[in-house]
Amino acid sequence: MEQPADTSGPRGQSPQVAVTVVRTGGFAGLKRTWEATADDPSTVDVWLGYVDALPWGKPPQQDPHSADRFVYRIVIAVRSEVRHDQTLPESALTGGWRDLVERVQHEAGGDQDAAPTSPGG
Repeated sequence: MEQPADTSGPRGQSPQVAVTVVRTGGFAGLKRTWEATADDPSTVDVWLGYVDALPWGKPPQQDPHSADRFVYRIVIAVRSEVRHDQTLPESALTGGWRDLVERVQHEAGGDQDAAPTSPGG
């Protein structure tokens, strides 16, 4: 499985928290990556509180009609050590998961054309 992007700082220092979202699949099999990092202690606490509230490790419901839909891999690294790693089909990207992906996209400065669409939309 692909590892999150190298987010080393100018002196080779890793950020305190790195949140990476990798979207793959779709009809054309495209791949897109967004990443948000934090070093400031108060910002680190906000990110960790946000991600720790999610149901990590809980297997998502499979959608039998999702053949050409996107798959999202969400990786949380704390001091370069992976704390959480979850892969979700687009149909399971709801609630807090959806909020997290959109927040990372926003922080990464990515355009929102790749933002997940609502189920059935």
